[in-house]
Amino acid sequence: MAYEFLTQATLKKLATGETWQRQINDESIIDVSLNAGQLMICQPQIEESFTLFSQKLMVYCEQLALKFPFIEFTQPQEFHSTLLTICNQQNEQFKLQRPVLLSWCHEIAKIFNQIKSIGILFNDVVLTSNGSLILTGISEELTRFRQQIYQQIPIESELHKDIIHITLGRLRDSTSSADMKKLYDELEQNRSSLIHYAINTPIVIRHPKFVVSKGSLSSEVQMGLTMEFNQLWPLGCY
Repeated sequence: MAYEFLTQATLKKLATGETWQRQINDESIIDVSLNAGQLMICQPQIEESFTLFSQKLMVYCEQLALKFPFIEFTQPQEFHSTLLTICNQQNEQFKLQRPVLLSWCHEIAKIFNQIKSIGILFNDVVLTSNGSLILTGISEELTRFRQQIYQQIPIESELHKDIIHITLGRLRDSTSSADMKKLYDELEQNRSSLIHYAINTPIVIRHPKFVVSKGSLSSEVQMGLTMEFNQLWPLGCY
């Protein structure tokens, strides 16, 4: 399993028997990312491969929601995979660095325009030790793209990503270890259900988008800024 380290951290936490706390969203943070999906943002263009995929994820999450009401599942139009995190800092710092971030994103857009697309295979659902339910994926193309970006653009090293995932849901409230163990066991016993829901099929990303959001959990998209950053795509890319 490519993400065995996530599962090991979860098992270690379950073994303590401690209550799992809901994640705190720091609303003073501004995040700038390059995302795939997030159908609520139609600019520059809807990612067609994500439309049907999001519907499949919704059906999969609905059956889990009936059993585990303590998980707040992501809305279908908000499902996304973060290809790059470009900035994650206090609002005041973001304002100061905004011109630099715009220039970085312009360069990122030009680099993506050279490769045209990125294929990703999402193939496992993992419960993380912070109480998130994530769909993990693999992609040599995305790994190469990230490496190229990190070599050419001085994004802070702590923002460099080595996992590929979609957040399906997070803890709605603080939850007992016993309930979290039931969720963990459900996922372990029903791994083949991804095949049943036709989720573990490759998707091709051709229209990623820059997303500016508020909060450490990227919970509130800033539409005006998001539209501004997405005007950076070169003509012909879309």
